[in-house]
Amino acid sequence: MHSSAFFALLVGTVMLTGCKTLSQQPQKRQLTHLPCWVQSPKQAGELGFIGTAAPFSAIPNGSELASRTRALKKLAAFHAIELQRSDLQGVTPDESTQVLSSGHTIYYSTPFNTQDTLYSYVSFTPPDESASCRVNLCDFSLCQPAWLCENEQRNQVLGVSYYTASPHQQISISERNAKAVASFLLQARVNATEYLQERAINRDGTVQHEVSFNRNGEVKAQGMPTRLALHQSCQYGSTLIGLYKPDVLEAVSTPTTSAMAYIKRSEHLVLGAFGEDGTMTSDNLLSTAIKLAIQDALTEIAKNKGITIDAQVEVKHQQGQYLLTSSEFTINESVSGELVDLRIQYKNDIPVIYVWLLETTGKRI
Repeated sequence: MHSSAFFALLVGTVMLTGCKTLSQQPQKRQLTHLPCWVQSPKQAGELGFIGTAAPFSAIPNGSELASRTRALKKLAAFHAIELQRSDLQGVTPDESTQVLSSGHTIYYSTPFNTQDTLYSYVSFTPPDESASCRVNLCDFSLCQPAWLCENEQRNQVLGVSYYTASPHQQISISERNAKAVASFLLQARVNATEYLQERAINRDGTVQHEVSFNRNGEVKAQGMPTRLALHQSCQYGSTLIGLYKPDVLEAVSTPTTSAMAYIKRSEHLVLGAFGEDGTMTSDNLLSTAIKLAIQDALTEIAKNKGITIDAQVEVKHQQGQYLLTSSEFTINESVSGELVDLRIQYKNDIPVIYVWLLETTGKRI
């Protein structure tokens, strides 16, 4: 059985902004329908990219230009296309196509406005402007959409973002959080110490049997995720949850394309958890709870790879009248994991996170 202990830590300089675990202000005004590409950037087998901006700008057409430029930069970064200054200067608010200096032709959607965000979409094929889809709502209890629980592709991750004071940044924040989670899975360093103590007192004592467990230490992300792209998203109240995948390059091939990470699987599956005892994160964010559950699972992987007994005390009475065992274990390992499954349950408005990781080995090439 795995330990339900966890780390109440942040990682280096990585800052996670996620979703509040309780219903709190501000609340996002819910729409019933959106252009399909807003929640499903991969349309008809073609992966597109979304750029956002505030709906109002002091500069004429500033919001349209900003959102299209951000979408273009995402596309170029994912496909390893080196943008020239002329490419950025060639972005216009009204032209639907653009030929890049690399020779690639890209297509923009008509900007879509909500009360607080302007969306633009860009891809290598013309988007379907007429397609409108019902807003996807996240239902953890039913695992709907299915990708909330099913991991069909290696190391796909969820990016979570609460509705903040700058709502047009919600997608960008979810992307940043997805990369932070992926950095753990690619490579993490576990440095921790566990303390286990068991006591049994004589019948005339105050304690008959007691077991205590404590863990101190940290899990530091050491991976460098690249080419994580948003494929699907859904809304959980005011929270955006996005599915990010580390796709291989299919639509375009360029001389500057970098190699994908090579990962070798093992058969060692472990469970990590957070919130089973009703504990909430210090920042009250769902993204942090997911991160802590993954840290817990990575620590279990590290324990299975190697653990050092630094001190052990054992006292027993032959008649069984008292017992005292005390052990101290040190964990110092570099580990990698593949996210196989994730479950989120809410108990009394507090999230309980379960993650299953498959131990992997290998480095980027």
